[in-house]
Amino acid sequence: MFAKNDSGVWTPVFAKYDLGTAFAAGIWNVGPGGGRFAPVMRPVLSLEETLSELKKAGCTHVEFHDTEAEPEDAEKIMAAVNNAGMQVWMCTANLFKRGPEFASGNFGSPVAQSRAEAVRRTKDYIRTGIEVFHASVYVYWNGSNGYGGPMQVNYRDMYRWTAEGLSEVVAWMLEEYGPERALPIAIEPKPNEPVNWGAPGDCGETLAIISLMPQEYRPFVGTNLETCHAHMAGKRFAAELGLAAAADKLFYVHLNSGTGLKYDEDLAFGDNDFGVAVETVYALMEYGYSGVVGIDVQPLNTDTPDQQAESVARSIRNFRRALTICRERVNPDELNALRSAANRAGLSDWFARITSGMS
Repeated sequence: MFAKNDSGVWTPVFAKYDLGTAFAAGIWNVGPGGGRFAPVMRPVLSLEETLSELKKAGCTHVEFHDTEAEPEDAEKIMAAVNNAGMQVWMCTANLFKRGPEFASGNFGSPVAQSRAEAVRRTKDYIRTGIEVFHASVYVYWNGSNGYGGPMQVNYRDMYRWTAEGLSEVVAWMLEEYGPERALPIAIEPKPNEPVNWGAPGDCGETLAIISLMPQEYRPFVGTNLETCHAHMAGKRFAAELGLAAAADKLFYVHLNSGTGLKYDEDLAFGDNDFGVAVETVYALMEYGYSGVVGIDVQPLNTDTPDQQAESVARSIRNFRRALTICRERVNPDELNALRSAANRAGLSDWFARITSGMS
């Protein structure tokens, strides 16, 4: 939902939570494993069992793709969510693996029918998100949007079409439901995988696409930034958060970790580099983030049947560990004095001290 601020600009209104008290994860974050290089390791859980595992892991909210929660099953699925004592925070249409129509992209595809289908599916699931799930945010992950090699797309048109598709969705949503019931749309950038070059690939490209939209639709679109996606693009995640916050477009976050310029590993938040976790949590504190914290991780190949949601649980524990460090060991005056003096040696020593707990 949206409300006008003091300047008369429509602004998203999210439920507010003390940082570290509300977490969401997708039901795809619990699973049997298996893939190109790994066998199936665990039994498939029912929706009810999955929700129970996520709740035990520390989640208060859940996320859905339309491939896991079809619109025609939404009422039954919502009943299970309510029975689990949870809420739906985020929903998103699958515009990357739903069918062959998205092989060449979605909103920015050179194929007109693919662009139209992406708009149609997005509208359908926004309707479900508003009317059934009572979701708080709709995420557009770029997924298949982008290109695989030279001259496969007209790059100018690809960005324009992506902005036009989002604009068409926003225009429809506002006409159908009005700003007061509209879902904030958060674009989730990723630089590659499944395509060789994703569009948008990072926060800057995301903000550029929003700037291509008509002025009246821009307030309804922001960002959902993910740790591993930022690292795949060679970005520092806290800096990406800062850019989104500077533009008042930090609508949502997905936290996890990875080991660098590779592929989307979806490791537990804080597993690979706990220092990144500390910096991320402090950045969220500095920027005043008060929404639900999204976790987007996968079980490890070696996880046992009773560890289906352990990557989610460990992410939440690591978030809270980092939060404790930020609250108990960070003196903002000391930090800002070091920053103001551009004392990089002092900042490096200070960061090692607070993350290690040693003087």
